[in-house]
Amino acid sequence: PSTLEFPNVVTPNNDGVNDYFRIKNLIEYSQYPYNKLTVYDRWGHIVYEVSNISKEEDFWYPDLTNSPTGTYYFRFIGRGGDGAAQHNGVIEVLRE
Repeated sequence: PSTLEFPNVVTPNNDGVNDYFRIKNLIEYSQYPYNKLTVYDRWGHIVYEVSNISKEEDFWYPDLTNSPTGTYYFRFIGRGGDGAAQHNGVIEVLRE
């Protein structure tokens, strides 16, 4: 199957494009049904955490956590039939 793709910018302006942090191919291919996504602010505080993402609503929507413009850090861990995956990264929230 395809590999996971992590965005580096979200623009939560309700235009239907990049409004939330979505890991491409995670749901579509069900490679890692056992997973955990944690999003941290620049001080290391958890702003969002979810286990076993299986639908769009499970991803991080910055508007729902009142997250302002800025840099955030995330950690993704997944396990499944394709083995294990880990990814740490940076996500920028841009608001107009």
